[in-house]
Amino acid sequence: MTISLEPGSPSHRLYLSQLAVYLRHSRQILAAWDRYSDRHSDPETFQPHDEDAYGRRQQKRDADTLSAFGRVYYHADELVDVAQRQLALLSPSDRTRRYAWQVRELRDATQRLYAVHDEWSAVRAALPASARPGTKAYEEPLAECYAEAWSYLDQWAIHGQALFAVNALAQRHSPASARTLSTAAPVHTATATPSMGRR
Repeated sequence: MTISLEPGSPSHRLYLSQLAVYLRHSRQILAAWDRYSDRHSDPETFQPHDEDAYGRRQQKRDADTLSAFGRVYYHADELVDVAQRQLALLSPSDRTRRYAWQVRELRDATQRLYAVHDEWSAVRAALPASARPGTKAYEEPLAECYAEAWSYLDQWAIHGQALFAVNALAQRHSPASARTLSTAAPVHTATATPSMGRR
């Protein structure tokens, strides 16, 4: 697709705010899952006490995480593209190299999420007419799709914060910021650090 998102634009800020909501929700979902898993698994073998109930709860985690990613999904590739363009304008350092690695992880996770969506679309199109939402024939392949997507959504939960860090660095080093700083009176203040979706 053609990427037209401009760094620092109102759309860019909106997409980052949607990502912030996802990061918060995904942490809550994962914390709830960890509590459930700890209570319903053997502490020595880590095997669930009830595999069926455990599996259903895991499916809920996967579905909830994908739902939380919702709006981010539509613009994930654009957010990654902006971060890569911003990194290209920054001086190389250990920090920017670490961010570049994280952004590449997000790029890979995004492409895999889009592939999972395409796979589900093909599977759904091949289902018999009787396989409707709520039926086993529909829900089982959908749960498999959610399970496959979850690890890529988790990559966004792990590395998504890097996009905010890259954006903050880029804003500090932009020519506009430099002009503003050069004309401002010097002050000494503390710097604050700043459903299966369809494309």
